[in-house]
Amino acid sequence: MALHHDLAAAAERAAAFAEAGERVDAVLAAEPSTGRRVYLCAFTGGEVRSWLLLDEQSPVTSRALVRETVALAALCEVVGEAVGDEPPRLATPAYLDENGIPDVVAAAFEAVESLTEEVEAAYKGELE
Repeated sequence: MALHHDLAAAAERAAAFAEAGERVDAVLAAEPSTGRRVYLCAFTGGEVRSWLLLDEQSPVTSRALVRETVALAALCEVVGEAVGDEPPRLATPAYLDENGIPDVVAAAFEAVESLTEEVEAAYKGELE
């Protein structure tokens, strides 16, 4: 139940970054490194989608952390669907180690790279 609460709180914080006509469409939680939780937030407004990664205090501007988080979250979603794990789930390297099916993970790499490029191109803010 705690993850549900964390996701709702992250969605509420993300809503402050929505532009006119936009809404928070999805939030995924990830811990790319032990003890550092971040939230990948998708915004929609009409046919346009934008993205933002939030940590506990503020938006993330590190391109490397954004790329790592998008890849981890996407792979965990694909693996979760393949093994029948109901969302929400916390995306972690350990989750992939425990549940990852090599063929499923390998087949997802192209889609993960495409999503990563989309997130970078439509990111709310400058990435360093």
